[in-house]
Amino acid sequence: MSLSNKAKNYIRKHHSKKSTAKLASDLNLDESKVQEFIDEISEPLPLKKKITFYAITFSIPVLFFVILEVTLRSVDYMGNTELFVDPQIPSNEYLIPNPNFASKYFFYTKTIPNPSVDVFLQEKPDNSYRVFAMGGSSAAGYPYGFNGTFSRLVDDILTDAMPSHEVEVVNVATSAISTYTLVDQVDEILEQQPDAIMIYAGHNEFYGALGVGSNENLGAFPGFVRFYLKLQRFKTFLFMREMIVDTGQWIFGSSGSAGGTLMERIISNQSIELDGPVFELAMIQFRSNMEAIVSEFQEHGIPVYLSTIASNVKDQPPFISLEQDDHPPASSVYDKARKTYALGDTLQARSQFEYAKDLDGLKFRAPTMINEIIEELSGEFDNVRLVDTHAALEGQSDDGIIGKNLMLEHLHPNQTGYYWMGRTFAEHMLKDLSRSEMIKQQPTDLSSYFEEMHITELDDRIVYHRLRTLEQGFPFVLDSKTDPYQFSYEPADVLDSLAFGVVHKNTRWDAAKVELARHYQNQGKAQKALKEYYSLIRNQPWNDSPYVYAARVYLEQNDFTNAEPLLEKAYELDPNDAFITKMLGAINLNQGQTEAAIRYLEESRAVNPNDPQMLYNLSGAYGTNQEFEKALKTANQVLELNPNYPGIQQWKAQLTRIINSRRN
Repeated sequence: MSLSNKAKNYIRKHHSKKSTAKLASDLNLDESKVQEFIDEISEPLPLKKKITFYAITFSIPVLFFVILEVTLRSVDYMGNTELFVDPQIPSNEYLIPNPNFASKYFFYTKTIPNPSVDVFLQEKPDNSYRVFAMGGSSAAGYPYGFNGTFSRLVDDILTDAMPSHEVEVVNVATSAISTYTLVDQVDEILEQQPDAIMIYAGHNEFYGALGVGSNENLGAFPGFVRFYLKLQRFKTFLFMREMIVDTGQWIFGSSGSAGGTLMERIISNQSIELDGPVFELAMIQFRSNMEAIVSEFQEHGIPVYLSTIASNVKDQPPFISLEQDDHPPASSVYDKARKTYALGDTLQARSQFEYAKDLDGLKFRAPTMINEIIEELSGEFDNVRLVDTHAALEGQSDDGIIGKNLMLEHLHPNQTGYYWMGRTFAEHMLKDLSRSEMIKQQPTDLSSYFEEMHITELDDRIVYHRLRTLEQGFPFVLDSKTDPYQFSYEPADVLDSLAFGVVHKNTRWDAAKVELARHYQNQGKAQKALKEYYSLIRNQPWNDSPYVYAARVYLEQNDFTNAEPLLEKAYELDPNDAFITKMLGAINLNQGQTEAAIRYLEESRAVNPNDPQMLYNLSGAYGTNQEFEKALKTANQVLELNPNYPGIQQWKAQLTRIINSRRN
């Protein structure tokens, strides 16, 4: 007799606890039948069934995470965090550094810094020389941004030195990031086929994202942190991280995410001793990350121009003075340096100023050891070219001591500082490129590039407001709490109002430039308007609008000589703009270039056929070219649109006489 399902279930449930005889007795069954069933259910699974069982078991969580990853990507969770994205400008052939890419490095601090806006071609041309600049806020040109970056100066110089090449210098530097971010950028930079790399980094190794003294810190093992960075490429990992962070902040309270400047929110440790454990960890971190960066570029045969870094040692007292067993307080060393300098012993004073900076417990300014590591790396790697920016800035400072002659506050250069920073990089690159015969003629006067930075009064005023905002809080003010100046500030004039808006009201920098330039035009201040437009041209060479705006200023002055090259560049960028082609036609007609004038004016008519000015000039061009029938027909079109257009009646009468005389 076969076992019933009820008996089988009873045996399955109790066979491990009861003997076969007991089970048979409980069920009133033959003991041999019970034993046969026990042997059957105890028989091991065949190998194929085992494999299938475990495959299904393990595939369930894997499938869950795959579905979660696909879902998070489909809803664009945390946005696009790739290093380069399409800028969504009229032409779709470009890429820019992603404004959102740094969001994955800041899990407590919600204010996310942005990189520069440097446009480059998606498809690298055969004649391209492409360079990427990496680093923190100084490399990003803070507080200028845009035309204040050292990389723009390098671009200007290399472009002039290499006219047969398409020079592209792309700045991916970002405020408040450490070398961990630089490591994470390498793979995506390599995908863009760089010809050279420029690095100016080291100030953020303590407090930049993932730095040893930062709220965004993940520990003291660079290898582990770099592995963590690779995991961040998965949306699922970012989602889980955010869940953990949000839960932790809900349980333990918010940490570093509200109030204060970005610098204040990211700080965790304000008392880091020189040569102490945290200091040593930062130096290990910096060396390990820089070795990883330059070795990866070396494997691909890419030269790295690695710069020493500089800060304000003369005019910036230590932020925090610590009592240490092995070192004196930073404030006493700084005071001694000032006295030594006043006595005229500048060599000793320079050493003391550097020492005071190194002793500062709040390590916003990189210690001397950072530059020592940079110099050592240049000797350890064949692809590293040492760019001694620190020495170059000392050479431009009184008595070789860097202060506010080149620095705006503790470590960000002023325009002169950024100029020398860019010039120093460019000189090293020109030297190497001349050996490879890529440069046919070296620029002779690099001093002219200072004015070509096109830093205007508006830019300087924007810097004023950024610095005033910065210096009214941590770390420049440690104790007192005062109302922010911007709450009661009254702008002095239109320029100041626009600058204030850029810093405090989210006014776009380029929109402020255009508005100020138009204000100057209305006041008859053409040269000031042109300065703003040329500043825009340098920042947005892919955009035809600032070329047209500047050309209009010259056209209002009947200055066709200066207007023409601007319009020609605008025409390269947008050959279908009716105004551009109309004005190029008018200029060529004025110069006696009749065929070119007709071509431009006909292109303008194809876009905007009802422009009386364009038609009048086209009729004149046809007449000059002795195409009198076309000229008359076009003149009649002008009359239909505007019978009172200046000169049209006389021009039609003249054409009619010419045509009639030819018929007779």
